Amino acid sequence: MITKRVLLGFVFSLIMSSCLFASGPLTLEECIDIALKNHPDLEAAKGKIASKKAVILQKKSGGLPQLSGSVGYTRTGNSTTIGDSGNYGTSAMLEQSIYDWGKRRLSVKNAKLETEATTDDYLTTRDKVIANVRIAYYALNSATRRNKVAQTRYDNYQMRLKWAKSYYEIGTKPKIEVTKAETDLANSKLALVRTESAMEQSRVQLASDMGDASLKLKEVDDVLGFNNWTIDVNEAVNLAFLNRPELAAKKKRVDQAATSLEIEKKGLMPSLNVAAGYSWAGVHPFDTNGWTAKVAVSIPMLDGGLTKGRVQAATADLTTSNAEMASLENSVTLEVRKAWESLREAKEALVASMEAEIQAKETYALAEGRYKAGVGNSLEISDAVESYSIAQTNTVLSLYECKVAQLALEKAMGGLEQ
Repeated sequence: MITKRVLLGFVFSLIMSSCLFASGPLTLEECIDIALKNHPDLEAAKGKIASKKAVILQKKSGGLPQLSGSVGYTRTGNSTTIGDSGNYGTSAMLEQSIYDWGKRRLSVKNAKLETEATTDDYLTTRDKVIANVRIAYYALNSATRRNKVAQTRYDNYQMRLKWAKSYYEIGTKPKIEVTKAETDLANSKLALVRTESAMEQSRVQLASDMGDASLKLKEVDDVLGFNNWTIDVNEAVNLAFLNRPELAAKKKRVDQAATSLEIEKKGLMPSLNVAAGYSWAGVHPFDTNGWTAKVAVSIPMLDGGLTKGRVQAATADLTTSNAEMASLENSVTLEVRKAWESLREAKEALVASMEAEIQAKETYALAEGRYKAGVGNSLEISDAVESYSIAQTNTVLSLYECKVAQLALEKAMGGLEQ
């Protein structure tokens, strides 16, 4: 029965997967949504948050009433008496911590700070997942476009071989023209196969970054077009300081270190507790009964320097946390400025690549016309085809680098959106 249910669940998941990817090209937003729902790194990060929330409950429990009870039966005998005797005992005790000079309150505060910092860690993981999906999506777009360039190059060489054979047959071109065309066609076929492989590898990478490398992805939207997105570098740095979850998490851990220092300074502070109980005992259950009440003040006097050592350690931890915070702020500033400069460079490189492609296309058109008319040679047309193919590929790569550079700047600024 269980096997049947598992099989039905597997078949259902396959059907859902087919429906998901059969409706049309998969958009970037859909890929990100799937990753946010299914990625194991996010599930692990959520588990850490749940664990830290449970610690808050543990820390709070010390300030709540503690109720305990016991039931027992004791039977005794000795050599001076005949037979043995039994005794029942039952008791209940209620204890309550009244005041501990703020130690419990600070412990709860520390647990809450750690939970908030762990939540910021989750946001950092979320940004990483989104960034990886976007990079993989752009890479698949780039691989698809480069495959189209390789296909165009292959088609051009096929046409050229057709022309070379016709010219050779009528005697206007030598045999070497055909041989050279066949060689170029074979090389272009190899390049085409490699781009097809790169495209499939990019699909697998995208599926993996979505949380399941076994997903069968087909077509995706092409979002590799140029988007002239700009922002002032100083504004980008300011936004990073406001939005980066790593900075928020580190700030909370600095506060946590400061709170830990406060807790350790209270190591020799007294605590006040009350307790009340009731008991029943006797040869038979409930023969006798009585009650107890207690108020206790616990005052630590000497601990052999334990509190002093803990205070020194907590002070050092706070100093370390502050230094790490300053280091992280410096790293974030550097990351933003480098990402901003990389985006500026990528934009300029794209402009140059597009201009080179236009020129290469014009050169190829002229060379193709000359060869088609029978006045061009194999070297001229080969150079033109190769130059045009390289220029097209460079434009695709420049578009990809622009997208990745923009993404790097967005991620450096924090709060990455879809």
